[in-house]
Amino acid sequence: MITLKFRDEFNRIIAKDGFSKRAFARKCGLSESTIIQISNGRQSPRPDTAKKICDGLQLNFDDIFSIKEKTCNQKGGE
Repeated sequence: MITLKFRDEFNRIIAKDGFSKRAFARKCGLSESTIIQISNGRQSPRPDTAKKICDGLQLNFDDIFSIKEKTCNQKGGE
């Protein structure tokens, strides 16, 4: 499961680059709701979505995301 390392920092980076979440989502070719869900920690991005976000921010994957093992108790994608 891919997760943001620091949600607040992610939101700051987007704002510092001069984007609203809507504008950033458009730049990346993603929906605004996807960016909002990921930034709130309610959704784990798929690998292709994480790459689009990294490319949009011109950052490496490891700068903003981490990969965690999914446990049996976690729902979704079973």
